[in-house]
Amino acid sequence: MVNKKIIFFFFVLIISACNDKVTIADSTDDALSLLETEVFYNQKMSLPEGAKLEVRLEDVSKMDIASELISSAIRVIKSAPPYALQIAFPSEKIKKSHRYSLRASIKVDDKLYFISTMHIDPFAVGIASPIKVKVDPVGK
Repeated sequence: MVNKKIIFFFFVLIISACNDKVTIADSTDDALSLLETEVFYNQKMSLPEGAKLEVRLEDVSKMDIASELISSAIRVIKSAPPYALQIAFPSEKIKKSHRYSLRASIKVDDKLYFISTMHIDPFAVGIASPIKVKVDPVGK
């Protein structure tokens, strides 16, 4: 068990050295899995300094209540899109009978600039890796 945690720590350390700043939240369990995502937008613009990308894995199975956060990852954006981001999540939180979705957003100083508007099932049969997530601009 300790060896898995050490290996995971070094894996995250190597990933964060290759990317910009990466933070992984809600992933403290022993059996972890990874989702590789690639977030992009079609607008020809650069983002202001301090822009942050967050990708969330959510359980959207239950109707009429807010989705349950399984895990999320945050990255400070310092380059042009696409933005690669990996999400580590506890494997035991994934149930076959539930529905899951990836949600991405880009914020600058807590102001929302872009958000994903399509449902993306990260566990769908035949989905490519990395999972491409398109974000659309938020109306001003």
